[in-house]
Amino acid sequence: MNPFTHFVNGLRQAEVLAEPYPHFCLDNVFPDEYYRLLLKNLPASQTYENLYAVTTLKLDHFRHRDQRDMNNGWTDALPAEQQAFWDDFDSWFLGDDLAQAVLQTFPEQMRARFDDRWPSVSVESQLIRHRPGYFLGPHSDLHTKLVVLLIYLAPDESTAHLGTSLYRPKDPSFTCPNSTHYPFEDFERVKTAAYKPNSLLAFFRSDVSFHGLEPLSENDVQQNGRDLIQYVLYDKVAREQQLQERRLATAKQGAQT
Repeated sequence: MNPFTHFVNGLRQAEVLAEPYPHFCLDNVFPDEYYRLLLKNLPASQTYENLYAVTTLKLDHFRHRDQRDMNNGWTDALPAEQQAFWDDFDSWFLGDDLAQAVLQTFPEQMRARFDDRWPSVSVESQLIRHRPGYFLGPHSDLHTKLVVLLIYLAPDESTAHLGTSLYRPKDPSFTCPNSTHYPFEDFERVKTAAYKPNSLLAFFRSDVSFHGLEPLSENDVQQNGRDLIQYVLYDKVAREQQLQERRLATAKQGAQT
């Protein structure tokens, strides 16, 4: 079975859980042999960019997160064998067929938000590597996001406790329309999705989809890092407007300096 068909068949069997907000976990995301090949072809560290260096949000712990946007041309600098693997991966993973299959895992939530006039979507994905010292306080994500998949690239079962946690605010009336990060002590940790090989956590973004990562220690991340793929479906028009506003703000700031 090819990886696309395997992936989509898994999505069709996913059971969406309602608490603390709509989400699901899925095992056996890729065929076993393909998953081993994916780990073998993970790019070297120099392929990644440090988040602190490239983001306008200068949070100190971002120094401990590296990532590689899977955008046009990103594989050009890879060795030939790796480039062939990731070019083939991108051809189906970033395509519209998978995007629609992912969107269909949350049909009730999409109808509640958009009725029957669902928006066009765009896909953004990154390879991410976390190192000791990294954490991510509870946050609900950008309002332009629709669905988020966090695909765990763990080498074995020993790091299951390092998964993404789902939170509920201690103030039951609290919501957040953007991606502001909050202190852990203001939230109750409801569950942690196990960081285990070839698994994923998916959730439907809302003003209460609070999630985060507990601080990583040297004992937690002893080898290359905590690797994952982040896959995000955006409301395409809203995302394009958001990015345009950012470009204008950056240009204005540059003109004032």
